[in-house]
Amino acid sequence: MKKVCSCITVLAAVFLFSVFCSAETKDASWPAFNGLNHDNISPDKDLLKTWPEEGPKLLWSFDKCGKGYVGVTVADNMVFTAGDLKGKNTITAFDLAGKMLWQTESGKGWTGSYPGERSSPVYSEGIVYQLSVVGLLGAFDAKTGREIWTLNFKGSETKGSVGVWGYSESVTIDGNNLLCMPGGKNVLCLALDKKTGKQVWATESIDDNASYCSGSIIEYKGKRMFLTMSAKYALGIDAKTGKLLWKFAYETPYDVHATTPVFLDGYVYISSGYGTQDKCFKLDDNLSAATEVWTGKNIDNHHGGVVLLNGYIYGTGDSFKGLHCLDMKAGKKVWSEKSVTKGSITYADGMLYCYSEKGGKVTLVEANPKEFKQAGTFQVKSEGKDLFWNHPVVVGGKLFLRHENDLFVYDVKNK
Repeated sequence: MKKVCSCITVLAAVFLFSVFCSAETKDASWPAFNGLNHDNISPDKDLLKTWPEEGPKLLWSFDKCGKGYVGVTVADNMVFTAGDLKGKNTITAFDLAGKMLWQTESGKGWTGSYPGERSSPVYSEGIVYQLSVVGLLGAFDAKTGREIWTLNFKGSETKGSVGVWGYSESVTIDGNNLLCMPGGKNVLCLALDKKTGKQVWATESIDDNASYCSGSIIEYKGKRMFLTMSAKYALGIDAKTGKLLWKFAYETPYDVHATTPVFLDGYVYISSGYGTQDKCFKLDDNLSAATEVWTGKNIDNHHGGVVLLNGYIYGTGDSFKGLHCLDMKAGKKVWSEKSVTKGSITYADGMLYCYSEKGGKVTLVEANPKEFKQAGTFQVKSEGKDLFWNHPVVVGGKLFLRHENDLFVYDVKNK
């Protein structure tokens, strides 16, 4: 009897340990651009609250990722990124220690303005998805890099159309479906079976180009919606059927909509660059229309993303210089700080990680709606000359930073 009890105790301990490890692995996941919930918020805890003068410790780096403005995806104990390597869109996988596991080519690279790939790989159930800047969407086995299926957004069936800087969307996974925006005269958005690439639904064209936005899934009033931006509109699409539910006109210089819209209690915040006024609108109860709540000159976020925390939005401006904190529903700027210049942003464990586009300065800032509090800064030592447009990722106690061909991984865990 004692032996049976001992075995049961051991098995229970093993089960609890495996559940704990699974939870830890899940918590350490950053499977898509902007993270698990597409909100730029990391689940990490127990991170450094201040940095030493030289910055956090560099754990490993890699200098052959390929040229581009791509971030990283971390999932299933692997790290994925992409870039233009020798004129080819190239996806690369590493283990968490920095060992390269595979590299796979997926079509031609971009030869237009600002050469280099844009879209971060997206991971789901053992498959990695990546959209090249020229519009080739591919699905690849996460363990081997083997191609599973591809779809050409500009092919004869879809005839997709995008702005002058090419496709930049990181696709959205919704259950068994992959949601994306080819744009153009044939279709607006598509849902594809993520395992086969076969079409599930198509949103009727509104004769508008795709912009540079990565969408998200929101739920409101019992409806599941794909929230995204085309070249001239913010859009809500029924995630089950593909029906366009509402659109909100938002025209900007050069049709740049690269910042993912932010959703809170039926309110949606949108922002763009070049001195464009940011806006907040509210969805009506039957989800068929959107009404403007306010418009202002608070944050003209070009493409570095914003973070929503407890009703406050943090992000950097393009013409409206500096890092800003904004009360989202009221449209009131709480504070701004010009020492943190235009760039990209993410959040983890009470802190904002700001990555400046010029020079690669990284600044740690307390996410405090009352005042600006800096907690550390350092310079990324990349030899590349391009602007630092890649988005930072903080997950698993590590800070991942890309620039041109380089990937740098830093230890930000509080030991």
